[in-house]
Amino acid sequence: MAISTKKGDSGYTSLLRGERVPKYHPITEALGALDEANSFLGLARASSKEKRTKRIILQIQKHLFIMGGELSVPKGKGKPPKNIVSETEVKWLEKFIEELEEALSLPPGFVAFGQQEGSSHLDVARTSIRKTERLVVKLKSDNMIENRYILKYLNRLSDLLFVLACLEEKDENDRQKVSRALFRFQLSDPMFRKWTFVIGALIMALILTVLLLFFFHGNTPKVPTSQTNGHMEQMETMHPQIDE
Repeated sequence: MAISTKKGDSGYTSLLRGERVPKYHPITEALGALDEANSFLGLARASSKEKRTKRIILQIQKHLFIMGGELSVPKGKGKPPKNIVSETEVKWLEKFIEELEEALSLPPGFVAFGQQEGSSHLDVARTSIRKTERLVVKLKSDNMIENRYILKYLNRLSDLLFVLACLEEKDENDRQKVSRALFRFQLSDPMFRKWTFVIGALIMALILTVLLLFFFHGNTPKVPTSQTNGHMEQMETMHPQIDE
């Protein structure tokens, strides 16, 4: 597919199911804001110092692509996409917000970001998500979308970006303290403990299997060298060489 289709020269664009709408349509406005927010998130991911933050942002970007596809099919204008934003994605955000809030011990009051480039990019992405949220609220008010989890996701996302920006402002020592606090928080998670136990049991079973193989292999009876040589001599007697 060519980058330039020239189909939008008249000021109209196509939605996911082929419907043509003007580029100032509320849906295209919301999609444009979502696209802008995703770009700011990419910039924030590139400048972040935290590998964990980079992984979180990348997953968020994937969620926003799914959201864009869903917004491209207005209510009553066709079958919704197979992949949609659901309660699972919202709870995923809430989990990180809860962990980071507890680990960071955030001070009350307004936070002005700007000490670090990474935190500033995250803060800009946060305001862009807020802009997207306002436009999506308008779509909801006009009965153009049905999935209530889209608004929940955008609302939680701005909160998560705020705490991630707070983490980015910390120096190296403070970030290590936060990492240790996050690990303790994960240890209290029943699901984390369950999978840790399962993986540990599999590793122990593998080690035990290897040790048993070495043990039984080491105890395999060996045929003495003298007995082997005697057997070879008997074979030569039974099958004498034929002179040419």
